[in-house]
Amino acid sequence: MNFKSVPLLLALAGCSSPAVQHMPAEIVTAAPSDALRTEVFTIEKTLRPQDVLDLIFYIDHTSVRPYRIQPGDQVEINFLTAPELSGTKLVMPDGTIELPYVGTLAIAGMTALQAQDKVIGSYQAILKRPVVSLSVPRPLTAEENLRLTLNHPATGLSREITVGSDGRAMFPLIGAVALQGMTLAQLNTTLNERYAAHAANVQVDALLKSTSANEIFVLGEVTQPGVYPIRRPVSVLEALTLAHGANPLARLDSVVIMRRKGDQMEARLYDVGKALDASADTFAYLQPDDLLYVPKTKLARAGEISRQVADVLLFNGVGFGFSYRVDNKDDDN
Repeated sequence: MNFKSVPLLLALAGCSSPAVQHMPAEIVTAAPSDALRTEVFTIEKTLRPQDVLDLIFYIDHTSVRPYRIQPGDQVEINFLTAPELSGTKLVMPDGTIELPYVGTLAIAGMTALQAQDKVIGSYQAILKRPVVSLSVPRPLTAEENLRLTLNHPATGLSREITVGSDGRAMFPLIGAVALQGMTLAQLNTTLNERYAAHAANVQVDALLKSTSANEIFVLGEVTQPGVYPIRRPVSVLEALTLAHGANPLARLDSVVIMRRKGDQMEARLYDVGKALDASADTFAYLQPDDLLYVPKTKLARAGEISRQVADVLLFNGVGFGFSYRVDNKDDDN
């Protein structure tokens, strides 16, 4: 089926949770090239609200270059054998500092240790035994800040992250990231790209520590529509069994399967009748957060899907909110 835009806003309150969470989504149909797949949807764990992640950070300090003094820096110089010469010196725009008895000394571009050696050398003709320490107070690098934030005697460079009710989570240094619908592989790729943009010497490995309760939604012409917990992906036939079977008026040749993919809800029509007589080209599984809708009339056009899904969701409520858009280029309804 080809699709065209039909806006539809569903503000749902519900039976599975007292809080209404509005998560924009857009219903689109599967590509025609997927029609002969052996499974309607690939089964792969995706992140959901209340999932808990373990993040392990790897910070490479061996490749971090030492800081080099820049014009505008404040340089602290302490003379242990001549304290009266000690003080804080401003690095001038030409890269020099002004020292008593010595005059100007160019130190821009040097490390603190190199500048310290140069100061000692410049005073050897003035002081019998110059003992000097030089330091450059400066903001911490992103890597240093991250290490200080993460450092913990029990857990080391790691952090436990919980996916929020809006599908997002906060991460050290890079801030909020939208996680819902991502696989762990996609999350690791996204995080490492984000961290690389802030700190070149940081890598992260995200692991799933625990997962929230898994639920599917079975609505429409079934005996007991509602929310059902699952421990593994279940077939459409198993989902219908959980809902105590279809009603006599159900059109099993037009069952709709919906799955969230990022900011979209992908909708596919599925013929349960063919699955029952083993003539189906595809075999459908549901995984957490999937919605199975059994209509009372045959669905062939987007307008029919949008109207029936709107009616049944507004009537049953499933504890969250979606902004749906169903598209069909052949339908003006």
